[in-house]
Amino acid sequence: MKMKYDKNKKIGVAVSGGVDSMVMLDLFRRDGANIVAINIEHGIRGEESVNDSNFVKEYCKRMGVELRSYAVNSLDYAEKKGVSIELAARKLRYEIFDSLLKEKVVDVIALAHHLGDQVETILMRLFRGTGVRGMRGIVDRPGFIHPMLPFRKHQIKDYALLNCIPYVEDSTNNDKAYTRNFIRKEIVPTIKARFGALEHAIEKISTSMTEVEDYLMSEITPATIENGIASLPLSIFDRHPAIAKKSIVECLRQMGVDKDIERVHLENILSLKKRANNAKLNLPFDIDVRKEYDKLTFKRRGAQETYNEPFDVNEEYSFGGYNYSFVESDGIVKGLTFDADSIPPSARIRTRQSGDKFKRFAGGTKSLSDYLTDIRLPRSLRDTLLVVADGHEVYLVLGVEIGENAKVTENTKKILKINISEDI
Repeated sequence: MKMKYDKNKKIGVAVSGGVDSMVMLDLFRRDGANIVAINIEHGIRGEESVNDSNFVKEYCKRMGVELRSYAVNSLDYAEKKGVSIELAARKLRYEIFDSLLKEKVVDVIALAHHLGDQVETILMRLFRGTGVRGMRGIVDRPGFIHPMLPFRKHQIKDYALLNCIPYVEDSTNNDKAYTRNFIRKEIVPTIKARFGALEHAIEKISTSMTEVEDYLMSEITPATIENGIASLPLSIFDRHPAIAKKSIVECLRQMGVDKDIERVHLENILSLKKRANNAKLNLPFDIDVRKEYDKLTFKRRGAQETYNEPFDVNEEYSFGGYNYSFVESDGIVKGLTFDADSIPPSARIRTRQSGDKFKRFAGGTKSLSDYLTDIRLPRSLRDTLLVVADGHEVYLVLGVEIGENAKVTENTKKILKINISEDI
């Protein structure tokens, strides 16, 4: 058995004590790889689980392998978060892995999944209604490799027997209450009995779906993200549905949503094509999607942030990802320069409020809301907009326009310019 991996990287080898991870550790060790063993006791099986971790500790000490050992309480986490024990254990496990990668303790984490695990994973995802990406099964990704994936279970056990590799058996592997165990014990044997070479078929499916996924990713319309708001151009509606949906999925993924995206959600988003401007969808994973003029915007839900401070031209203000300051200017810059003496001492710099009125430069007075609609300012940006106002009379719409009541005239003694920079 020969694994493929980058020998220039320091590898964190995830070792549970089971035959798969013990064989992987032995293969790395015999190959002279730069390794650190990682063992995590998940707090699920009581004393048995602790004994398994002690077994790994003693083996690594005997073989001279550096070991990082951890203990977590998956049962407590599952109860507090209302998730399955499987999901809780995975969440806590990957928090440790991600920390080791972030702290540069290791360059990559090696996981001992084999071809049988691949079969179970793809079947499990198929039953749950996954898309193309999920049907790839287990794949390497930044920070994580699966060097045992080409091997079948019997090859791993034969190697352990031939090379006298000790290992422990996890009693929960026989508990059919766990989805993966049920698939392994009940479904896979039934399929094999009827159709034979299941592993070979699954390998082909994984390869094909990986190729399809790579193609779709090369064709998507990329999202633009600014101040936590993602957007896609409305031209997405004119693309093939498969590309449009994939573009939306990747947009959501950039916003941290990578689970529970169902076909109906994507169909509903595409249905916005026939709806009016500002039509909105509330997605179940705390995201609002809105059709805004020439684009779709994706924004996380939450209480609207407000800002309200006394206005002083000598101060600097920060809100919504931007910094605002005011400096003297010798000339006029459209939309940015104003008469410093026109702003009342009682003025406030704040987010917009119901009842705000704005007299446009050389124009009539109307509600601020109507004005923003007239200039087609996307609704997703209005909540982070700052104005300078006295009561409900708006003088400055920062970064957008100067009101008639604050314009520079021949009588202006001091011209100020609004400086706006990103809050990095």
